[in-house]
Amino acid sequence: MSIPMINTITGETVNVTYYMTEEEKNKWEEKKKRTAYRQKNIIPFVACYLDPIKEVTQHLSLIEGGAVMKLLHYLKQNGKGKLSREGKPLNQKDLQTILGRGATQTKQIVKRLEYLSILIPIKEGRSKVFYINENFHCMGKLLNKPFAKLLKGRLSTIVDRLPLNQLGFLYKILPYFHFEKCFLCYNPNEEDFSIIRKMSRSDLAKAINHDPDELTKIVKNLTKEGVIMTTESRGSLMYYVHPV
Repeated sequence: MSIPMINTITGETVNVTYYMTEEEKNKWEEKKKRTAYRQKNIIPFVACYLDPIKEVTQHLSLIEGGAVMKLLHYLKQNGKGKLSREGKPLNQKDLQTILGRGATQTKQIVKRLEYLSILIPIKEGRSKVFYINENFHCMGKLLNKPFAKLLKGRLSTIVDRLPLNQLGFLYKILPYFHFEKCFLCYNPNEEDFSIIRKMSRSDLAKAINHDPDELTKIVKNLTKEGVIMTTESRGSLMYYVHPV
């Protein structure tokens, strides 16, 4: 609160002191934090490390890949990979609800992700909680190896809208997503556009170990959703992805 005083020479009213209640102080500090955050232009993202993901994509089904995408939504900044919702760690029942699968299928998916070392179970009390292996994905720190950014805001808009198989397709193409031009290619970190090797339909199907015809159906659905765009060049389809 300001206390007005009058300058007897100029007649001007000035505020010479200011005090705040504890509530006002807390609001002011919170506003200052939000302003500083916006000024730094920090956009929350999940770092997706290309080589480790590429190693497992051949062994992941689309449903399993979609499960990973769903779970990445529950990573927190500097949370060391721990999956949580509203401050509470996720347990097996939570995963079942999030994935929209029955108990048996959820256990199978979780077991598979554990086997591939993407998901790490830790015993806490009577139940297991789950961590995403930070060699694959993390928030708040960066390892010294090539990665793609998965924007948290964009992820939030698609995880509840798209079925697991479509999310799984998006997960499996992460290692081929060019960091600047947003098309799929073999060398996504290449800055010299003249030597970038773009991926055709057959290239992509082989890379993610998926049936080409089924791939085409998924791409058509994702095109309708505005997530993927295709263009034709010299008789081959090229794939562009909305930055996610």
